Amino acid sequence: MLLKTILLLQAVIRIYASSNGIYGVPKIRSLLIRQGFSCSISSVSRAMATLGIKSIVSKKFTKKYSKITKEERFLIDNIIKDFPLSSINQIWTTDITFINTIYDGTFYLISFIDLFSRRVLSWDLFDNQKTDKVLSVLQKALSFRNPTPGLIVHSDKGPQMRSHHYRLFLSTHHFIFSHTSIDHSCDENAHQESFHASLKKEAIYQKKLYTFHDAHKVIFDYIEGFYNPYRPHSSLGYLSPIEFENSLLSSQPPLNSV
Repeated sequence: MLLKTILLLQAVIRIYASSNGIYGVPKIRSLLIRQGFSCSISSVSRAMATLGIKSIVSKKFTKKYSKITKEERFLIDNIIKDFPLSSINQIWTTDITFINTIYDGTFYLISFIDLFSRRVLSWDLFDNQKTDKVLSVLQKALSFRNPTPGLIVHSDKGPQMRSHHYRLFLSTHHFIFSHTSIDHSCDENAHQESFHASLKKEAIYQKKLYTFHDAHKVIFDYIEGFYNPYRPHSSLGYLSPIEFENSLLSSQPPLNSV
């Protein structure tokens, strides 16, 4: 997606948030024009449809099911391609991965990562991967960071991430959802998948996990005790995620969101 379109989406969601969801297409367009955007009624209408928002006097977007319908396909768009990242809380990514134990069976690790700093913002381990579990982990990240309207949350196209409740949660918080494209390549959520690969190679596969407690402890120790505070990333100048964020704090005015 072109940067111009992404900037329009972010401007639309911010205006919508500032009006507490009251403004519809005409008012939002008028404010966009005041801000210097060149946009038509139809382009603003398409932007609001992409974001899954309507004026609160209108009915919310309809419930979607696990199969990608013909009508839903236009919502499946990767809007973070070539996005010029410059700070934290611009793009968060999320994914779910399987964690097997010997006695207790399979569990599901859900995590959210800040794409700019690679920091794992929140995570948890569950015996299912339903949408409410994804949203509970996202709520932890929101409590930690309190991002402003316009945050992009990127994921794959799993049914949880395309569900009515997930998209409604994001639109209610004035965030933008992004998905790997319909025929996506394997690198469209690469950083999230890389984190899972590192976790499994460097921690999970190094120990025998008999129970849920074993798995949870290994994951906790890895993320909170190693990955976030100490594990260096070449893309961060060989700093860890927390070290990198601290370097931002030392070179910029204080960030309320950290």
